[in-house]
Amino acid sequence: MKKFSQLFVSSFFFVFLLCQTLWAVTVEEEFKIEGIISIASIKALQSELLKQLDLKIIDLNLKKTDSGWPVLRVKYNSELITKDKIENVIGKIEDPAGHKYKVHKGPLIANAELIAEENQAISILGDVAVAFREVKNPTMDFDSSIIRGEGMFIKNCSKCHGLNGNGYGVVAHGFTTWPRQLWTWNNADSSVDGYLFWILENGKSDMPPWGLILSENERWDLINYIKTIKNPEGG
Repeated sequence: MKKFSQLFVSSFFFVFLLCQTLWAVTVEEEFKIEGIISIASIKALQSELLKQLDLKIIDLNLKKTDSGWPVLRVKYNSELITKDKIENVIGKIEDPAGHKYKVHKGPLIANAELIAEENQAISILGDVAVAFREVKNPTMDFDSSIIRGEGMFIKNCSKCHGLNGNGYGVVAHGFTTWPRQLWTWNNADSSVDGYLFWILENGKSDMPPWGLILSENERWDLINYIKTIKNPEGG
């Protein structure tokens, strides 16, 4: 009876340890990542993370996420690695341009309604602002324009506005104001086109005047793409 009890206890303890081990190696975690501004950023993060930690990257979803942030999903052994350790390593990795990544934990920032922003611009600019209401979008092939605009957005705008247009770009943290969450203009009608064109051409706050950099057609491509950006939370 004593031997049986000892065998039972030993078997129970073995099964308990086995279950713990099995549970430990199947941990999956999601991290919302700040600082991804290009394809090179993605490769640098993944490569360095795999070098420093023994884990598996399941995927890195850049756009279609519930939070508006690129989401990194990993699988790891929780007996060897902790969530805090992964966050700490991510925070020390730099992309090819020297920008550091960060695990995002805060809420999405709120922006003023478009009408409030337009009214503020009009009050500051006076009669000058009347002109942008009369500007018409000349685009004929919107599908092609949107594709071109997305490429320009990733190249020129995502560092400040974020890849998802959420206003948390990697270089925006030192600005006087957070960049606009661009889904404000999702499916907006043509009445806002002139205002957006004016902002792109002349700049606003910390945003430079892109009229000095992009051609008129390129600015319209960018506007057409911006109007397709959706709020990931459905608001």
